[in-house]
Amino acid sequence: MSSATRQTSPADRDSQRPDQAVSQLIGFCLDGEDYAIAIRTIQEIILMKPITRLPRAPDSIEGLINLRGTVIPIVSLRKRFGLPAREFDDETRTIVVNSHGKTVGLIVDEVTQVMKVAADQIQPVPISVTAIARRYIAGLARLEDRLLIILDIDKLFDSHDLEPGA
Repeated sequence: MSSATRQTSPADRDSQRPDQAVSQLIGFCLDGEDYAIAIRTIQEIILMKPITRLPRAPDSIEGLINLRGTVIPIVSLRKRFGLPAREFDDETRTIVVNSHGKTVGLIVDEVTQVMKVAADQIQPVPISVTAIARRYIAGLARLEDRLLIILDIDKLFDSHDLEPGA
């Protein structure tokens, strides 16, 4: 055992380990299921704003909003995932993320919490999950009695998905 190891107590080692292998995530709900995305991809979380609809836009694109002088596309994650539509309410939020050098807003049912998840809590996506879904799921984490689906925002949108008229 080296002197550095002997001088570090187990509590100190435990407090150092999370710094090296912990992901900070923002949790949100869609249709009663728990999802999360890496906090590093998030610009901000905002209340719903008036959305300008676009003609002939893909179904999951709700339209555009003006966010402090910048026009950004707004995507319904419910529609993107093929979930049933739901009216917006007081809990509905837009998570503004950066993907492929573009800013986009994601409509979610509700933002739940900021959380830290250790790398050893994250499991790969089972082979039984369809290839389409596996493409944009970064992993699954079991937190207490629930399963958290961690999304990879860059894989959720191809760069051409975020181009005007795409």
